[in-house]
Amino acid sequence: MSTLEPLSSSMPEAHTVTGRLGAADVDALENTTRILRALDQKHGGARCLDIVISALSAADALLDSPAGAAVAVRTRTAVADLHNLAGWVYFDAGSHHDALRELGRALELADNGELAANVRYRLGRVFLHHNGPGRASEEFRLGAMALTTRGSALSKAILCANQAWAQAMMGIKDEALVQISRAAEQFEKARRTAVPGWASFFTATDLLSMTGVVYTELAQTSDRRFASLAVPALSAAAADYGPGMPRSKVFCLIALATALLTAGRTGAAMTAGHEALELCPELESVRVLDRFVALGRLVGRFDDRADARHLLERINTFRHAARTT
Repeated sequence: MSTLEPLSSSMPEAHTVTGRLGAADVDALENTTRILRALDQKHGGARCLDIVISALSAADALLDSPAGAAVAVRTRTAVADLHNLAGWVYFDAGSHHDALRELGRALELADNGELAANVRYRLGRVFLHHNGPGRASEEFRLGAMALTTRGSALSKAILCANQAWAQAMMGIKDEALVQISRAAEQFEKARRTAVPGWASFFTATDLLSMTGVVYTELAQTSDRRFASLAVPALSAAAADYGPGMPRSKVFCLIALATALLTAGRTGAAMTAGHEALELCPELESVRVLDRFVALGRLVGRFDDRADARHLLERINTFRHAARTT
């Protein structure tokens, strides 16, 4: 069944381009991308993939339309950003190769260093999800290089936070801690500056969540005591996420459950896992499913407990339902 119909009412009326491209045409494309980003965050990549693909087809055609120099540059950046979003949506929908293709196309079109850095961040996240922290770290490094000395503080914060995650996954404790500290410093600088749409998702809550994720990873790869630092950060972030960010909140709660299990707070971990599952009916995200698979493996180690068996049963039911829809 197509996913286009349920979400089509959220989209503006189709914008028709006639003749020479103008600023209003680029504004319309940027607005479409902004709306699609919000839909992806709220409903998941699998739910809005069709509508993003449809928008891509129309956007690519703009590259061949006549335009003045300034408008042509804006158009190229706007089309690149839509490919950037498409890569992220494919990633969330579980289409690894399609994600890499679209992100590669975004890099080809991205004359803007800020956008190129954001694409590198998303490429890195694809590799992180597929247990390739070394490759992810390289993408984050290339993203930082794309920013040079003139890059925005927020873009630097995003890359530092994700570099910290990659380092933590590899058990490189000192560098992970340096990078997450730099992320906080850059984020503080960013509070006073305007940010592009492709980076605006990264809020104080996201930084808090990422900090907790880094500590959770370090608790697995370096020292279990980091779990005690992860729990308050993730608890605060989970409480801060609003109704428009269910996927981010689910990821945060799964990380919280993991940290709680590592810290020996098994009952609280089960509560966090159940809370994460409650947010999933409106989400269609393979990444969410994959994170629950990983959580299920941890919960399965506590199968002598009734509450753990109950959570594992719910996770398996969710997995089965997601795989058959």
